[in-house]
Amino acid sequence: MKRKMFALYMAAVLLLAGCGGGNSMSSAAGGAAGGDSLPASSAPSANETEMDWTEGNYWDMPSGEPMAPGEQGDGEFQSDSVYQNAGAKLIRQAELSIQTERFDESEAALKRLVAGCGGYFEVASVYGGGRRDAYANRSGEYTVRVPAEKYSQFFNSAGDLGYITSSTERSEDVGERYYDTEARLKTQRTKQERLLALLERAESMEDIISLENALSDAEYQIEQYTSELNRYDALIGFSTFNIYLNEVSTVTQEVGETASLGARIAAGFQSSLRGLARGSQNLVIWVSYNIFLVILLAAMAAVAVFAGRRQWKKVQKRTEDGDKKEN
Repeated sequence: MKRKMFALYMAAVLLLAGCGGGNSMSSAAGGAAGGDSLPASSAPSANETEMDWTEGNYWDMPSGEPMAPGEQGDGEFQSDSVYQNAGAKLIRQAELSIQTERFDESEAALKRLVAGCGGYFEVASVYGGGRRDAYANRSGEYTVRVPAEKYSQFFNSAGDLGYITSSTERSEDVGERYYDTEARLKTQRTKQERLLALLERAESMEDIISLENALSDAEYQIEQYTSELNRYDALIGFSTFNIYLNEVSTVTQEVGETASLGARIAAGFQSSLRGLARGSQNLVIWVSYNIFLVILLAAMAAVAVFAGRRQWKKVQKRTEDGDKKEN
């Protein structure tokens, strides 16, 4: 009889824990789903933040007092307010392609910029410029992590590294998933505390084994949710920049179709001159790499010309001798 009562008590505790988890999750994600507004008695504590999306009021974390709807634009974000909303959990990323005529200087400037913003290099790769291709154009691929509050500063300063040929920005709000995971973690910790309390009062070996199995499952879930929250915190706290730095002999600055006719004609002539100069340089470089072949070809051409001239003289002499005999 005692064991039956204990089993019923444990089942009731686990059922209460599950119900508590469901309520926590609905309070964290209910706003996004358009649920009921928060009652006056459900004002959050100093360690929690809740939102009443229906009324447009945001609970202030320290005091629990609602903020005026106009302070957040009545649900309509203006300019950069989406990044200032305390409830938003944004993962921001950007991709930049940059051309430079001075690769070493641009790379040094990039390192100074990253250090000045308090960021770090997650990946840094440089191609070209090695022993076998010391004079080849170099290219670099960098993955940079910068504190989220320094995102705009880094992005606006990237233009000093060279000529930006393309840029892409992305942002993702993971607030709903973040708060849902946070609520699930809270539920599992509550479940863990109740299972530990039951384990201290358990008497039979069967109950102890059952409780330990349930406790092991709860601890596994806690580890999973904690790891997921840590991953979100890392992505939210530091923005990611993928930078492609390319060394070029001349920075590409083509005139667009909206330019005047004179500007487009001038750009065409300049492009032709640059092409001619590059072609001449490439020819000289090719000759320098194939000098012996060029000498051999020149000698063969000289011999062929010399032999051809001798043969032509013989033909002319025969023609002249024939004309004299006829006369």
